[in-house]
Amino acid sequence: MHKWLSGLVFLIGASAAWADAPPTFSPEAIEHFEKSVRPLLIEKCQQCHGPKQQKASLRLDSRAAVLKGSDTQPVVVPGQPEKSLLIQAVKQTGELQMPPKGKLSEAEIAALEQWIRGGVAWPATEGSAAEAADWRRHWAFQPVQRPAIPEVKHPEVCLTPVDRFLQARREAARLSAAPPADRRVWLRRAYFDLVGVPPSIEAMDEFLQDGSPDAYERAVDRLLASPLFGERWGRYWLDVARYANERGYVGVNVDRVYPFAYTYRDWVIQAFNEDRPYDQFLALQLAADQLATGADKRDLAAMGFLTVGRRFINNQQEIIDDRLDVTFRGMQGLTVTCARCHDHKYDPIPTRDYYSLYGVFASSREPEELPILEPIERGPNQEAFERELQKLEEEKAKFERDNEQMKKEKPREFSEKIKPFQNRIKQLHARHPGAPPRGMVLLDSPRPIQPRVFIRGNAGNPGPEVPRQFLEVLSGPERRPFSKGSGRLEMAQAIASDKNPLTARVFVNRVWGHLFGAGLVRTPSDFGLRSEPPSHPELLDYLASEFMARGWSTKALIRELVLSGAYRQSCEGDPSAARSDPENLLLSRMNRRRLDFESMRDAFLWTGGDLQLGLGGQAIDLAKQPFSKRRTVYGFIDRQNLPAMYRTFDFANPDTHSPQRHETVVPQQALFLMNSPFVQERARRLAAHLEEQGLTEPASRVMYLHRRLFGREASPEEIEQALAFVRAVEADGPAVRQGAWEQYAQVLLLSNEFVFVE
Repeated sequence: MHKWLSGLVFLIGASAAWADAPPTFSPEAIEHFEKSVRPLLIEKCQQCHGPKQQKASLRLDSRAAVLKGSDTQPVVVPGQPEKSLLIQAVKQTGELQMPPKGKLSEAEIAALEQWIRGGVAWPATEGSAAEAADWRRHWAFQPVQRPAIPEVKHPEVCLTPVDRFLQARREAARLSAAPPADRRVWLRRAYFDLVGVPPSIEAMDEFLQDGSPDAYERAVDRLLASPLFGERWGRYWLDVARYANERGYVGVNVDRVYPFAYTYRDWVIQAFNEDRPYDQFLALQLAADQLATGADKRDLAAMGFLTVGRRFINNQQEIIDDRLDVTFRGMQGLTVTCARCHDHKYDPIPTRDYYSLYGVFASSREPEELPILEPIERGPNQEAFERELQKLEEEKAKFERDNEQMKKEKPREFSEKIKPFQNRIKQLHARHPGAPPRGMVLLDSPRPIQPRVFIRGNAGNPGPEVPRQFLEVLSGPERRPFSKGSGRLEMAQAIASDKNPLTARVFVNRVWGHLFGAGLVRTPSDFGLRSEPPSHPELLDYLASEFMARGWSTKALIRELVLSGAYRQSCEGDPSAARSDPENLLLSRMNRRRLDFESMRDAFLWTGGDLQLGLGGQAIDLAKQPFSKRRTVYGFIDRQNLPAMYRTFDFANPDTHSPQRHETVVPQQALFLMNSPFVQERARRLAAHLEEQGLTEPASRVMYLHRRLFGREASPEEIEQALAFVRAVEADGPAVRQGAWEQYAQVLLLSNEFVFVE
């Protein structure tokens, strides 16, 4: 690449400060560098500009070297790819054309531009030999052991063993727990966390009037038994599984829709409702084809975990990499795919181990015809489907009879011309409401492949053979190669094992994060050497050990946490704690949280009595009028064209595994809520609900709305303010677009008290 440096003008904007004091980069920026940029620099640049050779005195193997550029001028301007000589060269639009042989793809150029635009992300320090040798002492790789429950000075604030671990840390820091939240606040919090909707007026009154000592326990048990629980907690897992209803970009004239993705979503919801043991829950998602061998085939839907991902224009290397990523970040908290092109820079995961696991999925295949999960019930839909199927099959058979000569003499032409008949039959099976549901499974290939390492991740440059086997870091040096087919079942068993130090820890940390606003480990999908250490390591191990001892029961885990004194705390704690512990790592108060997209939309529907309940079924378009009244979890997720409504409210990116949702506060959110036809429709329906309740007296209307939306009585001041607002709107007469009570209902729906949970 030396020619493109001579005679070029230094571009203003590069500063020595970038090299002297590199900024801190987000995990997403570092991940982009490791997955998309570092392999590119290694493969295409560092042969001439690396440790062995530095043409034009340019090195591209460290951030400092990249920013330094050649001995005469920089080649990268952080934040400005359009002014960076590196981008000008790889685009080959002028005299500078690099690399000398061949041109980078558009995707590779875009990856470099994104990297430079983000400030040239690079890990602050590269892994060292000493650090690599130190991995055996890393907390996450130690066996899970049940710690002793600590003694505390103030046991009266502790309702469960969980509280003792937290209180011990608070006392060491000279902090106190916040007082308990009042019963109304706690019940509203529990409803949103466990089932995703607010409590009804009747449920709130019943709980507030229940003076029995086990009132809290019975309230939690009712919520855990509700079918709404699975819809709420199933959606959390769908984020982990990068669930979507379509494939992403797959080329022209190709149907992008996954017609049976919904069967995986429904299986996840049902699994949470049935409280499937978590080890079984994981194993089925990896190897249900070898576990669900009886007459009941419904568990085959679990394998959508692997098959609902992006299709990368059917690039098999990328598809397998995606499946490894979702499996190991989702279930193990390990960034295994960082070892695709080189040994992992930080964690003890060599490239050989990556390709050992790669061989497992490369030895698996998707069948041409997906298996039927269960026969559909007899009825008009099923009969209509059979009639239409018979008609299409007769048309296909007639074409075959009429073109027997073509089939014999011109098989390729025949194959192309019969495709429309085959596709119509496929579409009928995929979209007709009377068609039986099918599972998106993987099956073992008849002959498993012998995987080889791809040098620098290049499939065209195979290296040494490796056996299909599990990670050495988790199974030890005496591990044995997989011997049953592809090895998928053995991999699933290694993951879903009580001997695996990561599996239970990763999941209980996810559950903790959903209930308290942040995990005990703040990097929920990265438990490797560069992860944040747990804020309460003993508590994490206590929860993990109890989780396994109680049969991997998710509901038992959630029940213990929701009934703890920590969960019962108020959001208003000791003011001194905000100064000494601003991130609330020691949990001296409850974190105030905004409703996520699903619970906010569901709550809007619930307030007017319109939320349509009922489990399962085909995905629906939530953005299309007339607006569906089904729960948000059943919305159609288009990963290529995700509607702006989802993106505005921080919905999980369906392109890849999502460790946790980012929470933003941007003007688009307020503008959407104030102008959305859906929200206006909900306000109108809530106002109509007042009429249905027979409420004609204005003050009683205000009181009812406060009880329905906030679970509390309106104060005299609030009633007076509300009536003044209504009178002012009514005075404007026909000039207003919405009635006075509709406007007031919308004000309450968009208030902080409704969209935040304390």
